[in-house]
Amino acid sequence: MANKIVVEDEEQSPEANDAKKSHAGFTSALRKVADFDFNISREWLIKQMPFGMFLVFLTLLHIWNAHYTERIIRKTQKMDKETKELRTEYISIFSALMNESKQSTISAKLDTIGIKELTTPPVKITISDK
Repeated sequence: MANKIVVEDEEQSPEANDAKKSHAGFTSALRKVADFDFNISREWLIKQMPFGMFLVFLTLLHIWNAHYTERIIRKTQKMDKETKELRTEYISIFSALMNESKQSTISAKLDTIGIKELTTPPVKITISDK
């Protein structure tokens, strides 16, 4: 590629003109923002209304999501607490059951009713097929 001197009379491609126009629009918008030169009109506000509604929708969605997440976290913490309480209750009941099912505890309770513990071992009964 050789260097070329561009004369102002020469036509540029349409793509280059479009790029210059978009660049010029962007820089003029930046200048207006920097100079606080806002031209707010009724037409401009109406034109920006869909974008504003979209931002409001996103804000409401974000707020709803935060509340929903907090509610789920509170429910989870409540369930964890309830699970710990139920586990503690299970362990205490299981411990009491193990203590109550000991032979010495059962025989002591049966003696109060009047039932005596066997002193002789059980005998196996066999029936012969004669």
